[in-house]
Amino acid sequence: MKNPFNNPLTLHNGTAFINGQPVFFNSADYPYYRDDVLNWRTRLQSLKAMGVKVISSYIPWRHHQLFSNMEPDFNGRTQPNRDVLKFISLCSELDLALIAKPGPFIHAEINYGGLPDWTCPLYDPAIEPLSDSTGKPCLWNGSGIDKTSQKIEKWPLPAPFSPKFLQLTRQWLSQVGKQVIQPFETPQGPIVAVQIGNEGIYSNGQHAPWAYDYSRSALEMYKRFLDENHRDLKDAPTHWNFPTNLDEMHSFVDWGEFQAWYLHKIFKEWYASLETSLPLIVNQNPPLDAPYGVDAWFTRVEPEVWQGFHYGITNWVGDVSAKPSSFHRYAIAAKRYRGINMEENWSFGELYDPSYIDPATCFYETFLILNSGATGFNIYTGVGTNFADANLDVMCKNPYPDCPPITENGLLTPKASIASWIIKFLGRYGTDFIESQPVQPVAWGFYLPWVRIAVWAVTENDSHIPSHGKFLSIFQEQMRKNHLDYAILNLESEPIETLLRYPDLFVAAGNFMGKTIQDKLVAYIQAGGNLTWLGELPKYDEQGNPYSPLAMMSDNVHLANEVDLSSILQRHRAPVVNGKADIWIRSHPQKDLHFVTILIPADGQEKTEIEFTAGTRRHLLQLSAAPSGGAVLCIENGKLIAYLIKGLNQYLGFALPPYCILDGKLYGKSQPGDVIKMDGWEDYLLEGGEK
Repeated sequence: MKNPFNNPLTLHNGTAFINGQPVFFNSADYPYYRDDVLNWRTRLQSLKAMGVKVISSYIPWRHHQLFSNMEPDFNGRTQPNRDVLKFISLCSELDLALIAKPGPFIHAEINYGGLPDWTCPLYDPAIEPLSDSTGKPCLWNGSGIDKTSQKIEKWPLPAPFSPKFLQLTRQWLSQVGKQVIQPFETPQGPIVAVQIGNEGIYSNGQHAPWAYDYSRSALEMYKRFLDENHRDLKDAPTHWNFPTNLDEMHSFVDWGEFQAWYLHKIFKEWYASLETSLPLIVNQNPPLDAPYGVDAWFTRVEPEVWQGFHYGITNWVGDVSAKPSSFHRYAIAAKRYRGINMEENWSFGELYDPSYIDPATCFYETFLILNSGATGFNIYTGVGTNFADANLDVMCKNPYPDCPPITENGLLTPKASIASWIIKFLGRYGTDFIESQPVQPVAWGFYLPWVRIAVWAVTENDSHIPSHGKFLSIFQEQMRKNHLDYAILNLESEPIETLLRYPDLFVAAGNFMGKTIQDKLVAYIQAGGNLTWLGELPKYDEQGNPYSPLAMMSDNVHLANEVDLSSILQRHRAPVVNGKADIWIRSHPQKDLHFVTILIPADGQEKTEIEFTAGTRRHLLQLSAAPSGGAVLCIENGKLIAYLIKGLNQYLGFALPPYCILDGKLYGKSQPGDVIKMDGWEDYLLEGGEK
C-alpha cells in the first residue's frame, strides 16, 4: 500500500491534512550525515518496518560546505556521506516521505551548531556577533578544543541580521533550495515539508528578553519594528532599569513584541531563500527552569504573528515522569498552540537522563505531549550511528545517540517494539484522537503585554512587578493535584466563543488591558462564565487612558491573591484517583468514542484505581502499569475496544502484569510485560524484550 504521506501536505490549526483529510503525523529522525552511506538503505528499511512513514533529517551546513570558496557538496564528490541527493532518492525508492531541515543553525550536538567555522565572528570580523544587554557576545560550542581544559572552545554566535552573515545564510539556503529541495518536492519527490532554524534561531527561543539581541543590526531592526507599528523610538530595555510608571512600561511591552516580530522576520528571510511553497514548520523548545522562565518563553513565542509558518514542539526538558517542573513546562509548549512534536527524546540517556535508557520514559512523555495538544510525534533519533568525523563532532561521541530504537549496528531494541506499537495504535486511532476534544472545564487566559512586563521580575525583591508565570506554575500544580485538565488561551487572539467553552477562566494581570480584551471578558462574565482574577483589575486601556468596565463588575469577579481551586472543585466532577497518576480524557464530537490516558509518575504505585466520566458514563478502572509508564485506552459505546499498557520499566526495576479492570471486566495479561490490543490483533512483550 502506497504511503499516504507521499502526497502534498497541508497544515491547518497545527494538524496535518492530506487530500483534505486530517491525519496523525508520525516521523523519525535519521542523521544520515553521521552514518556510513552503506548503512542508509538498511536503516531506512528498519524504520519503515517499525511503521515510520516520514523521515526527518537536518542538512548540516558545515558538513556540506567546509570552505567559503567551495560549492556545497550535495552529491558526495568530497565524501560519500555528503551525498544527500542519494539519501533522498533512497527515501523515495522506499516510499518514505521526508522533512528537510537545512538550518542554518541546527544544534544536533554538532560543532558550532552546524554552522561552518568561517561564519564565526572570530574568523570574519565583518560578521557581527549576537550580543546580550550588557554588550557581551552570546557563545556556543565551537569546533576547537581548549588545550588547557580539554573542553570545546566557546565561540561567539553571528547576529542573524548582520549583513554579511545574512548574505551567507541566503546563499546557503538558496543552494539547498535549488539543488536539494526543489527537485524532490512532493508530488514528484518525497519532501513534504521543511523546518527552518532550531528551537528559535540558536536553540534559544525560550531565553530571557535581555539575553539577545542587542547587536547593532538587531537594534536597527528594532527601529524598523517601531516605525512599522507607528510607535515612538525607545531605548531597548535592560533588567537593571525596570520602570515604575505606565508610560515607561510600554517600552518593555514594545521590546517583548519585537522579540516575536524578530523571529518572524528572520524565518521569513530564510524561508524565502529556499524558494519553495512546501509547508514551513518552526520548532520551539519548552520554557527554561528559571524564575523568569515561563514569562520569558511567552514573551518571545507568539505563533499568532508567524504568518505562513507552522508551530512545532521539541522536548529536552529532562524526565517529565520524575520532575514536576519538566512535566509542567513541557505541557505548556503544547497547550500554548497546536502543532506537531518535531523531536521527542527516544534515544539520549547519557546526554540528558539515564531514565531514557528504558522505553517507558519515552512512552510517558510521548503521551504527555499528545494529550497536551500535539498533533503528531517524532522519534528523535530513530537510528544509532557510528561514523561522525571531527568536522561534525570534534569530541567524536560515537556511537550517537547512546540508546536508540535501532542501534548503530542495525539491531532492534525493545524501544523499537514500543515505538512500532504507538505508531500502529495512532495509525489506527490517531485521527480520531486529534479530532476528539479534551475534557477541560478550566482555562488559563494570558494577556501578552502584561506577561512582557512580568518577565522582568527576576528576584523576590521585584514585588512591585506584576506576577504571571509564578501564578501559572502554581495553577498547573493545583490542577494536576486535582486531576483536572485545562487549556491555555491568548486573550488577545481567542474569540469570545472559545472562552465560553470553559466554564471557569483564570487571569493574572494588572492595572491596564486593551479595550477589546476587557470588553471580551465582560461579555464572558455576562454569558455566565466564572472569572478568577489574580492581581489588580485594570483601570486603563492599552494606551494608558482611563477604561474600567471590568473593575466596574468587580462584584462578579472572584478577586484572589493566590490560586484557589475550591469553588472549581465544587462545580466540576474531577476523576477520583486512588494512587498517584495523571489522567486525560478526550471525547469525539460526533461519536460515542473516548480516549483515556493514564500515566504513572516515577514515584507512583504499581496499582491505581480511578473513577472517571467519559461522555455520559461513569467508569471504574483498576490499572496495573509501571511507574514512568501507564496505559492508553479507547472506549467506544461504553466498551473498551483497544488498549496499550506499559507494565515494564527495567530502569526503575518494575516488571508488572499489564492489565486493567474496567467496570469489572479484565483486559490484558497476567504475566509481567507490555501489551497492545486493537482490531482483534494483540501483541505482547515479555521482560527482557522477548515476545
